[in-house]
Amino acid sequence: MSARPLGLESGYNGCVWPPLTDGDVTALLPHWGVRPARNPLLWHSRRPFSASAIVALEDGGRLFLKRHGRALRSVETLTEEHRFASHLAKRGLPAAAPLPMLDGRTALATPEHTYEAFPLYTEQDAYRGLDSWRPYHDTAQAASSGTLLARLHQASEGHQAPPRHDPPLISARHPLLGDRLADSLIPWITRQEGLTDTYPLSSLQRDVLPLLTPFHEALLPLLPEDRPLWGHGDWHGANLLWHRESNGLVAARAFDFGMCDLTSASFDLAVAMERSFISWLAPDGYPTVHEEQLRAFLHAYDVQRPRSPAEKRLTACWLPLCHVTFALSEVAYYGHVLGNRNAANISRRDYLIGHARWFQTERGRALLAMLERD
Repeated sequence: MSARPLGLESGYNGCVWPPLTDGDVTALLPHWGVRPARNPLLWHSRRPFSASAIVALEDGGRLFLKRHGRALRSVETLTEEHRFASHLAKRGLPAAAPLPMLDGRTALATPEHTYEAFPLYTEQDAYRGLDSWRPYHDTAQAASSGTLLARLHQASEGHQAPPRHDPPLISARHPLLGDRLADSLIPWITRQEGLTDTYPLSSLQRDVLPLLTPFHEALLPLLPEDRPLWGHGDWHGANLLWHRESNGLVAARAFDFGMCDLTSASFDLAVAMERSFISWLAPDGYPTVHEEQLRAFLHAYDVQRPRSPAEKRLTACWLPLCHVTFALSEVAYYGHVLGNRNAANISRRDYLIGHARWFQTERGRALLAMLERD
């Protein structure tokens, strides 16, 4: 769930996100009916929004244990994610569904944290240790990812759940659906805890609304054709597990549904494109498009789940907007939850505003034109 490498290790309440300890594991695992091995902690993840570890079990098995601060994820919000992942798995999609505890629940709350556990799958975590939101290793992997996302959207059909109730750090679509952007986005902004303390509403209205309104006006006539559908919300190579075949690595399983919500296939596709096919961290400061990978990704998606001409136009229209709600939530997270104003300013300037401004450049306009055309 990492947007860009900010060089931050500060965490919950201004401290480093504490790693899981042997004591944590010993206390927690009985809820899942298993016991830890003598030296259970095999690996720690360095994540900006949570702490997680691979844990060895007494019976020789392993599982993936993840801890969240209560300010970010409650039992209720984790359960929403788990229901979606479980729905996908029941529909035949290889998705990382959570392990139930002995009482049947899948999320555990303590006074400060919430926990979830997952099986440790045999597929390869090919992007472990790399910055998230980067291009795929090669064009074939991009194509394989496109096929799996199309399968996810097919499997998502029939998941009957309302939009999530505005937890922080998700890819939300509904705040962007007003007839005027301000009509839906501003009320949502005022509900985000700490956001206007970090980014005053008057400054936000001055900086953001004029920048985004032209993109929203282009989207608005197409919205009646944008059929709601639950999406992954954070689709990129590091949130997939990979299987090696004779012709290379193939996307084999989706995980980390922490940013999922009721959005649409077009919105979710735009998120996936924004994550992986634009070099936002270009050393010269001028992002370029990884066009060969992008075309392979979209072609493979369309082979599995053909998009209508309207969906293709919608994908292009969502692309400059799909990052907005997560970026605003990230500003609140760094500024309010962590008290790190420097990181909040980076999220505001480089991510929220910088990404949107890029779509007004020659390269950005060319990408949008290509997507509408092809």
